[in-house]
Amino acid sequence: MAQKNNKIVISYNRDKETRKEIVQAKKEQAATEAEKIQERRPDSYSKVRKIPSFQKRLSPFSYKHVSLSIITAIVVSFALGFILLKLFVTVTEESPPPESNVTSGNQAQSQSAGAVMAGVELPALESEVVQSGVFTSLETAEEWQGNLTEQSLPSVIWKQQDQYFLLSGSADGEDGVDKVAADLADMDIPTYLKTWEVTAGEVEVPKSQTGTIESLITHLQENTLHTVSVEEREKILNEWKEADGGSHEEFEAALKGWVDETNHGVSWLSLAKSLESMKN
Repeated sequence: MAQKNNKIVISYNRDKETRKEIVQAKKEQAATEAEKIQERRPDSYSKVRKIPSFQKRLSPFSYKHVSLSIITAIVVSFALGFILLKLFVTVTEESPPPESNVTSGNQAQSQSAGAVMAGVELPALESEVVQSGVFTSLETAEEWQGNLTEQSLPSVIWKQQDQYFLLSGSADGEDGVDKVAADLADMDIPTYLKTWEVTAGEVEVPKSQTGTIESLITHLQENTLHTVSVEEREKILNEWKEADGGSHEEFEAALKGWVDETNHGVSWLSLAKSLESMKN
């Protein structure tokens, strides 16, 4: 029995020692795991703490960026507003001249509307003329007219039936149409005698000038313009200039040429042509 008790004691002691070793091992293992957990905690904590610190650094930058954008937008808006205002002021400053032109035009129209006009009957006119050429284009006719002008010879370009006739004399002259044609031929200028006709109609002129126009028409009918004195011609020209509504440039130029002309009877052509253009 003693041996059996000894075996039991021995066995018990061994089990006790074994249990102690197991407990000790578990404690050591628990301590080791606790140390590992403790070692991992600073990393995890630092990682968690980095997020708030990053957000704190990012927020001021974001606010600064937004503020800068707002300030830039305000500055650009003011700049564009200033440019638009300057353009508007410039256009406003430049607008009065056109307005003044419109006012002047309205005044001219009012004067024309206020002018007392009257109709004068223009009968059919006829005269023998000297033709120095006939052309299909105005440019060519003007070139030939320039050649005559260089030789101090007056002429008139008159369009009829889509042709441009260069006329350099008429029967209403001191020497007669035959003499004019002969003189031009001696200067190697082409001449061709023909009868020129002007159709009848009504011309509108200032009422104060109806008597003068009727007198001129009579001279055109009789080919006697060359018999009117230079003083009388100048008087007619000045009265036409002063007449309200007497602003027909072609007719005024014809009167000036009549004042200066001494031969060839070109004034009959220029006056008859201008009166024809004034027909209604």
